[in-house]
Parts: sequence; C-alpha cells; structure tokens
Amino acid sequence: IQAATGSNIAIASGHVLQAPGHVIQVVHSSATSQVSQSANTASFADTGLSASITPKFSTSKILVTGYLSFYADSSGGNGSVEFNFAVCDSSNNILDGTTSDVEGYRLNQTYDLGGKHPINFLHSPSTTSAFTYKMRMNAKNSNNSLVLYCQKGGTGNNISRITLMEIAQ
Repeated sequence: IQAATGSNIAIASGHVLQAPGHVIQVVHSSATSQVSQSANTASFADTGLSASITPKFSTSKILVTGYLSFYADSSGGNGSVEFNFAVCDSSNNILDGTTSDVEGYRLNQTYDLGGKHPINFLHSPSTTSAFTYKMRMNAKNSNNSLVLYCQKGGTGNNISRITLMEIAQ
C-alpha cells in the first residue's frame, strides 16, 4: 500500500486491501410464485426463495437478511396449528431456524394468519465456492385443516426477499 493522497489509496499490483467489517459484495433475490404445503408432515418444503453467493475469501461471513411472505390457512373447530421456517443450504441442512420437531409458530385457536417472517443471521460458510441459501417451510401439525402458503396468490403484494452480504473479516 502506498501513502494516501487526498481520497485515493494506491494498491500495488498483486496485493489485496482487506478492511475487516466492510461489505465485499451483495446478492439479492426475490420470489413471487405461490407454493404450499398441507399440515401433518415432518418434512420441509422449498418456498421458492433462494440466493447463491460465491465468497471472495474463505474467512468471510455472510449476513443473510430479508423476509418470507406467508399465509397459514386453517379451518375447522378449535384446536392448534404449528408451522416452522428455516434457512437451509443447498443440501437442505438447517442453518438457522427450527427443526420439524420444534414449535416455531403455534396458534391455539383456529385462525388464518398472514405476515412476513423475518430473516436475519450471520453465517460462516468457510468456502470460496458458490454457496446457496434457501428458505424452507414445514406445516408441522394441526388439529384442523392447515395449508401453509408462501407468496400466496403469486402477486407483487406477497413477494418474499433475501439479501446476502459478504462481510470481510
């Protein structure tokens, strides 16, 4: 590195300037296509929301942010419904969220519920190869009928978004 003059810093050829804590790159993705899953299953289903990033350094951390637009459509008498969301890698390993045996969202009465599930966590993929983050859902349990939707209706009003930021370490 050469001395700074004004607002410029010259980096000699073959050298890399690393400033811990700064954003190296940003990747953004969204989903609008409706997907659904019926209740009483232990498996997770893809929501259609995913993004891939190729870290420049194996020591980088990835800040994963965004939201998942969801609608839980339940019907029947009084009872309970349970459903979960998780951020997974391309092999469906849960990186952040709950497993299907944990109660993520739980309603003790039969209501329909819609909203935006927040996504916000820091991950260390420890690679310089492409790494995929995807949201998955699980309509775990219901005493009634339950269908869990993401991007219900497939409209712009029900869009889901994910942003990946590579942070230098």
